[in-house]
Amino acid sequence: MAELTGGVAGPAEPSIQDAFSWASRDPQWISKVLLMGLIGLIPIVGALQQLGWMLASLDNLRAGRYEVPPPGFRYATRGVWVFLAGLIYGFVILFVIYGTLLLLVVALGGFSQAQPQSEGGSTNQLSLLFFPLAFAYFGLVALFSLALSIFVPLVIEFTDRKGLAGAFDIPAFFRAIGTSPKETLAAAGLALVAYFISGLGSYFCYVGLIFTVPYSFTVLAGVLRWYEAKAKPGTLPAARHIG
Repeated sequence: MAELTGGVAGPAEPSIQDAFSWASRDPQWISKVLLMGLIGLIPIVGALQQLGWMLASLDNLRAGRYEVPPPGFRYATRGVWVFLAGLIYGFVILFVIYGTLLLLVVALGGFSQAQPQSEGGSTNQLSLLFFPLAFAYFGLVALFSLALSIFVPLVIEFTDRKGLAGAFDIPAFFRAIGTSPKETLAAAGLALVAYFISGLGSYFCYVGLIFTVPYSFTVLAGVLRWYEAKAKPGTLPAARHIG
């Protein structure tokens, strides 16, 4: 449910700048963000609370209010489906990455054994193959991860609107990209910026993560609201009522 206690009214048409600055219009935003950062330190529970808190922030923005929801332990059920979707996708992606890496290692081992033992240069040949293949592999992993980031806003939006089943509606994702390609790519890029913001706290002895991680969730909520406002009709499923 949207938190509607006080706060500043937002514009009917949110801008990209609003995604990064809307939270600061709440006079208590820093204390709220820091407290949610502390809650986020709790394993699993903290992540659930922060995801639900982000969606509650999105609810406020949908209602036209620039107010950061109060910190607390009441957001787990709001964020559980997005959390589970991320967990499932994470396991699948790790399986694909490490599975292909294992296949590469096995293939290189088979190539090494296939070389005639009398050839003293077989080890050198394997070394010559390993480094370019490893470089190409990690380059492909980076491109694969970058390509997957396009789907982050869609997974969150569809999961929030349709439940866990919406997180795996792959044909609908591609229809959404085809319907609003510029908006979807822009939202994905902005979500990636929010991800980088979340990690900035690690440069301050990791203590800064208490602020940067929850702040990045407010940015993500702003990005999602911008995407909802700018995407063409039919891009996203109908919003469900959050009671």
